[in-house]
Amino acid sequence: MITRITWRSASAGASLVLALTLAGCGADDGAGAADDKPAPRVSASGSPESSPSPTSSVNEDGTAKAGTKAKLGEPTLLRYEGGTKSGLLEVTVTGIEKGSKADVASLGLKDDAKKMTPYYVRATIKNAGKNDLSHAAVDPPGGMLDDGTAARQLLVIGTFAACDSYPKTKSFPPGASYETCAPVLAEPGTEVTGAVWTGQGYPDFPPSSGVMWTP
Repeated sequence: MITRITWRSASAGASLVLALTLAGCGADDGAGAADDKPAPRVSASGSPESSPSPTSSVNEDGTAKAGTKAKLGEPTLLRYEGGTKSGLLEVTVTGIEKGSKADVASLGLKDDAKKMTPYYVRATIKNAGKNDLSHAAVDPPGGMLDDGTAARQLLVIGTFAACDSYPKTKSFPPGASYETCAPVLAEPGTEVTGAVWTGQGYPDFPPSSGVMWTP
């Protein structure tokens, strides 16, 4: 089993590893971001809803703008871009769990990493668009510390039963969904209190330029 720790935002680090492990798994369906649009939203009266105002936290297609702040448990529509795949994802951060150092004892963490506390950011990801995203290297939301910075990401190549972050996208057609988890680390004196989505169609840095979920 191989482990790696990085300071970079969760998506930036994981994309490289997952792209390598998923490369060659399947051919691209040829659908681009411009082809994928959610169904028009209709009000209770039956008439189409008006487009968001310039100050709204959503784009005209209903996806969250960069810098959006959502609540834990709140489904959030995101535009996904990864490699040759693009589409729409509905991401719901379902919980943030504090683990124990015993959980990661077998991973061979070294030096200061041994003093850190693992947290598990759990989420449900749904293909909410029209494009087939099978074999897409979708990174889960990462952790955000109580000071607003990104938590260190723990990348595990192999099986980590406490928190499996490998994307379950071998078959990921429109309407399909799966549960995922991102293992992250917090230094002594800090806590993981939120989640953040960076990269994959949103800015990589800083975390506040992505999409954030807080209690």
